[in-house]
Amino acid sequence: MALLTIFACVYVMFFAQRTYEATMTYALLSPKLPTEAELQAKPELSAVNGDNPYLRSGDRALLAQVLITKLGAQETAQQLKSQGLGGEYTVGQSLSSGSGMLLQLSASGNSPGQAVDTAMELGRRLNATLHQVQIINGADDSYLYSALAIDGPGQGSEIFTSRLRTLIIVVVAGALLVFVSVSVARSVELARARRPVVEKPAKHVVRDDAKTATLSGSRSGRGTGSVRQAGSGEKVEEAGVGLDRESHMVTVPDRESPPPRR
Repeated sequence: MALLTIFACVYVMFFAQRTYEATMTYALLSPKLPTEAELQAKPELSAVNGDNPYLRSGDRALLAQVLITKLGAQETAQQLKSQGLGGEYTVGQSLSSGSGMLLQLSASGNSPGQAVDTAMELGRRLNATLHQVQIINGADDSYLYSALAIDGPGQGSEIFTSRLRTLIIVVVAGALLVFVSVSVARSVELARARRPVVEKPAKHVVRDDAKTATLSGSRSGRGTGSVRQAGSGEKVEEAGVGLDRESHMVTVPDRESPPPRR
């Protein structure tokens, strides 16, 4: 498991697929509304439909929040994937804009070209969505906000944090696998240690037991007072008692012998 973790880390760092990112920044520009003097000089301007709901809102960041919600929908991501573009992107307000009139688009891709194309497509969708949400009441184009690209997309750059994040995930997963493997191996070792040990008798013990059984069987048929001749002498053996000359010799002292001299 440790070797597998090291191999996976090396693969992620040097051979795994890279992720690239391209960013664009748009500024939302307010429409140039006609003044009172222009309305008096050109009465036809009063007949133009200027019913843009976002002009009546006191919060200038409201339109930016609507665009972020529209572009962040799951349907937009699926459409981008169907076009062969990257499906991972972010749309949010720029940190340098306190009024919320700057929007930043960040698109990711498997190659620098794919990341740039995704960012460009998001910019096109931003302009289209911006126009659609403002003409809900039929407002004239002269009363609509517009989006102006002020930065990007440039060339796609590699996201090193993505590779580092993947490497951290691999290291943590490998460490867990190593810990589990050690725990399992230790459990198996303890289970084997608890098994009862069956002792096998030694070979010389088996031979001695066989010899004893043979001697007992040969003597079990003799009755009381059986007599066996050995050479010229005779020895009397009691029933059920078998004495081995080699291992059960008993020395009986001679009672008739004179006591030792002092």
